[in-house]
Amino acid sequence: MFSEFINNVYSKVASLSFDTLLWIIWGSFAGIFIATLLLSLCLPRIKTASKTPFFNLVNAYAALTFGAFITEEGLPQSVLAAVIFWCVGYLLYGLLCLTTKRKKQAAIQSQVAISSLPVTNPPVKQPVIRAEVPTAKSTVRLEHAISVTDRLLQKNLGKGDRQELEKLKNTLAVLQMKGALTPSESDILNENFNALLKLMAKYNV
Repeated sequence: MFSEFINNVYSKVASLSFDTLLWIIWGSFAGIFIATLLLSLCLPRIKTASKTPFFNLVNAYAALTFGAFITEEGLPQSVLAAVIFWCVGYLLYGLLCLTTKRKKQAAIQSQVAISSLPVTNPPVKQPVIRAEVPTAKSTVRLEHAISVTDRLLQKNLGKGDRQELEKLKNTLAVLQMKGALTPSESDILNENFNALLKLMAKYNV
């Protein structure tokens, strides 16, 4: 079955003249090259695609050229014809690669520009060093300050004093939730406590 198929193919190829066979081989290769070149110039997707398949096609057509010449000429002439065809095909392959050269250069330049930017390391968070603050003392002061704030809010306060007192209460509530206070939080507690003392003196609480 396979031998019969090969014999049929061979008989059909053998029935062609040598010039006709070369025209078919080289003509189809030229058509593929022109089509690929036009598509590369017109379609961005084809332009940026790899041209390696065309290079493989050059190798295949060089083998076809060798096979065609070996039917009419000797081995040296066939090898020379295949080599000449391969060189021409390789030059055409290089021409196709030029269609994507600018695209690749732009990508490389953008990568170089990005890599040349100064690298900024994220700031290293310094561990928070908590000073030992007497928790019991802070808790007592907070509870006392919150109770005084509640009593003051029941008074007939001015608008500005009421707003300030509500802010003080919110701050004290946040500090109460934290438990042990840092030195900065203790300073905030002292400032709020002093402001609360002034309001206590103002409204006789």
